[in-house]
Amino acid sequence: MNTSADGVRNGSIILRENASKAAALEEFLHGTQARLGIVDRIGDSGLGSAETHVKDFMIRHQKMLGLGKDDVDILKILKEKGL
Repeated sequence: MNTSADGVRNGSIILRENASKAAALEEFLHGTQARLGIVDRIGDSGLGSAETHVKDFMIRHQKMLGLGKDDVDILKILKEKGL
């Protein structure tokens, strides 16, 4: 794992030195989901959870987020597995 969110409503993000942009953005977006109550409503693991919700968002808005094809391919694989 290259990133981790912790603290009240995932307010702190810890990044390893080699963390990808996609991983950092995902943790930031999980914090946003927590603040908006999305995690409380749909859960935080498995298919249909905040994990897949945030990956859908990142894939849909890949250009806006500046994500490359490799990052998007990884997001799609992780989303299919509910991770």
